[in-house]
Amino acid sequence: MTLRILAYSPKMKGDLDDDYTLFEDGSVLHEYDAHRYPRGYNLKRNYTSSEINQEVKYRLLEAAGPDDKETVKTLLNL
Repeated sequence: MTLRILAYSPKMKGDLDDDYTLFEDGSVLHEYDAHRYPRGYNLKRNYTSSEINQEVKYRLLEAAGPDDKETVKTLLNL
């Protein structure tokens, strides 16, 4: 089964990625670059909504489509 994406929030820190994707089951995928040195690019980590900070939650809410805003609020406990 493929999970539907509810929100995707890309952000760059200089030239380093810092992207979050919220899925309909409440899981959050963080894709990021830690640094420019070898093995510092294209890192991934999965979180639950309770493990991410408020700034990221609001980024995801802002990125959600109009039909998904209420679902995103509920999943992120906003």
